Amino acid sequence: MAEQIHARFGLGEDTRVKCSRPKADGTGWETAPGIRVKLYPVNGLPFGSATPRGELTMVIAEPEAMKFFREAEIGQEYDVVFTPVPAKE
Repeated sequence: MAEQIHARFGLGEDTRVKCSRPKADGTGWETAPGIRVKLYPVNGLPFGSATPRGELTMVIAEPEAMKFFREAEIGQEYDVVFTPVPAKE
Protein backbone atom coordinates (compact mmCIF):
# COMPACT_ATOMS: atom_id res chain seq x y z
CA MET A 1 0.00 0.00 0.00
CA ALA A 2 1.26 3.48 -0.86
CA GLU A 3 2.38 5.59 2.10
CA GLN A 4 1.12 8.76 0.43
CA ILE A 5 -0.71 9.96 -2.66
CA HIS A 6 0.42 13.07 -4.52
CA ALA A 7 -2.26 14.83 -6.58
CA ARG A 8 -2.78 18.20 -8.21
CA PHE A 9 -5.92 20.32 -7.82
CA GLY A 10 -6.96 23.59 -9.44
CA LEU A 11 -8.90 26.40 -7.78
CA GLY A 12 -12.37 26.43 -9.31
CA GLU A 13 -14.31 28.66 -6.91
CA ASP A 14 -13.96 31.01 -3.97
CA THR A 15 -17.16 32.30 -2.41
CA ARG A 16 -17.77 34.57 0.57
CA VAL A 17 -19.67 32.81 3.38
CA LYS A 18 -20.67 33.39 6.97
CA CYS A 19 -19.10 30.93 9.39
CA SER A 20 -18.29 30.43 13.06
CA ARG A 21 -14.95 30.43 14.83
CA PRO A 22 -13.84 30.21 18.46
CA LYS A 23 -13.75 33.53 20.32
CA ALA A 24 -10.25 34.81 21.10
CA ASP A 25 -10.97 34.64 24.85
CA GLY A 26 -12.07 31.01 24.59
CA THR A 27 -15.60 31.66 25.91
CA GLY A 28 -17.52 30.22 22.97
CA TRP A 29 -18.08 30.91 19.31
CA GLU A 30 -18.64 34.01 17.17
CA THR A 31 -19.93 34.65 13.67
CA ALA A 32 -17.16 35.61 11.29
CA PRO A 33 -16.63 36.18 7.59
CA GLY A 34 -15.12 33.30 5.71
CA ILE A 35 -14.73 31.83 2.26
CA ARG A 36 -15.59 28.50 0.71
CA VAL A 37 -13.05 27.25 -1.81
CA LYS A 38 -13.58 24.40 -4.22
CA LEU A 39 -10.65 22.68 -5.87
CA TYR A 40 -11.00 20.21 -8.72
CA PRO A 41 -8.59 17.44 -9.77
CA VAL A 42 -6.17 18.27 -12.58
CA ASN A 43 -5.74 15.60 -15.22
CA GLY A 44 -2.11 14.61 -15.81
CA LEU A 45 1.06 14.46 -13.76
CA PRO A 46 1.71 13.78 -10.96
CA PHE A 47 -1.50 11.73 -10.53
CA GLY A 48 -1.77 10.52 -14.10
CA SER A 49 -4.49 10.24 -16.69
CA ALA A 50 -6.83 8.42 -14.28
CA THR A 51 -7.45 11.48 -12.10
CA PRO A 52 -10.59 10.91 -10.05
CA ARG A 53 -13.74 12.95 -10.46
CA GLY A 54 -14.87 15.10 -7.57
CA GLU A 55 -13.76 18.12 -5.59
CA LEU A 56 -12.13 19.28 -2.39
CA THR A 57 -14.21 21.85 -0.53
CA MET A 58 -13.02 23.91 2.44
CA VAL A 59 -14.73 26.63 4.48
CA ILE A 60 -12.01 28.90 5.83
CA ALA A 61 -12.29 31.55 8.56
CA GLU A 62 -8.56 32.06 9.25
CA PRO A 63 -7.64 35.47 7.72
CA GLU A 64 -4.24 34.53 6.25
CA ALA A 65 -5.62 31.36 4.66
CA MET A 66 -8.57 33.34 3.26
CA LYS A 67 -6.17 35.88 1.74
CA PHE A 68 -4.04 33.07 0.23
CA PHE A 69 -6.99 31.81 -1.83
CA ARG A 70 -8.74 35.17 -2.46
CA GLU A 71 -5.59 36.56 -4.09
CA ALA A 72 -5.08 33.48 -6.30
CA GLU A 73 -6.27 33.38 -9.88
CA ILE A 74 -9.12 30.99 -10.65
CA GLY A 75 -7.41 27.96 -12.16
CA GLN A 76 -4.31 28.28 -9.95
CA GLU A 77 -2.99 24.75 -9.38
CA TYR A 78 -1.83 23.29 -6.07
CA ASP A 79 0.01 20.11 -5.19
CA VAL A 80 -1.72 18.10 -2.50
CA VAL A 81 -0.16 15.20 -0.62
CA PHE A 82 -2.42 12.80 1.27
CA THR A 83 -0.61 10.99 4.07
CA PRO A 84 -2.34 8.73 6.61
CA VAL A 85 -2.18 9.79 10.24
CA PRO A 86 -2.62 7.52 13.26
CA ALA A 87 -6.24 7.11 14.37
CA LYS A 88 -7.26 9.02 17.50
CA GLU A 89 -8.46 6.89 20.36
